[in-house]
Amino acid sequence: MSLALQIVVTGLAAGGVYGVVAIAYTLIFRLTGVVHFALGELIALAVFVTLVVAAGTGPVTQTSVGGGRFALALVVGLGACVLAGTATYALAIKPYLDRGSTIGWVAVTVAIAFAIRAILGAAFDRPSYVFPDPFPFRDVGRGGVVTLAGASIQVRAFFVLALAVVLAIVATWVLERTKTGRGLQAIASDAEGAHVVGIPVDRLVAAAFGAVGGLAAIAAIAAAPSAPFDVDTGTLLGVKGLVAAVIVRFATPWRAFAAGLALGLVEAAIASADISGFRLGPEYRDVLPIAVALIVVALQGRRREPELE
Repeated sequence: MSLALQIVVTGLAAGGVYGVVAIAYTLIFRLTGVVHFALGELIALAVFVTLVVAAGTGPVTQTSVGGGRFALALVVGLGACVLAGTATYALAIKPYLDRGSTIGWVAVTVAIAFAIRAILGAAFDRPSYVFPDPFPFRDVGRGGVVTLAGASIQVRAFFVLALAVVLAIVATWVLERTKTGRGLQAIASDAEGAHVVGIPVDRLVAAAFGAVGGLAAIAAIAAAPSAPFDVDTGTLLGVKGLVAAVIVRFATPWRAFAAGLALGLVEAAIASADISGFRLGPEYRDVLPIAVALIVVALQGRRREPELE
């Protein structure tokens, strides 16, 4: 019982981050038909810019920083992510969309991802970095760990899960209840028609690229103090968010979020669950869910084949 509770809480916390990233992929895809392959690297950019402003590039201990300084770091980090996301669409992706070149936007997003990775890898050459914790979770329980029903659980896991749910609610509310959101829905339904009736299509889509990247970055930054963070961590978050979005075929933000939660639970079970003495272990945590997702997508494609004949 205690192990099951620990798996559920930690799995949902990780899955919440994947879910928010999946929402970002889903909204971008539904607006433009583009799979933003550089989204994970933009998340890493936000995390590392925040880290630089908050604590510098040298070795950092897991201690809190001043509230004012961390607030400034968060604003700068998110600003960098939003600006990079907006510029990516306006300067790199849109020209290829206007020409109807799928290969063009795929190539340019992959190139941007490699460029960001190279820059971050050159600036942050240590194997991993500890992200300073701005909240005093370590003062709760035993060093930030509480015992529930015999399970030892990080207090931060509850915070990350709650924040992810709030971000998902905010994203959905903005999309469904605001004028900007209704404009984005109109663009997703018929971009040409939206342009004809006077909706600023390019401006709204560019803003959406920046905003959804910023949402995903907030979730990643909140979870960053839980474990060492490196350049590959952002890429992996992007891949897992993409897997969740692909499984539900970019259907709706809430389905994408639910798929992210499910992916987190599966990962936690693979890493920790012991069934009749058999345990895969954490080394399979990242591999198996992605492999299963690829199989599911392949099977979905095969089921659609008869309809096309």
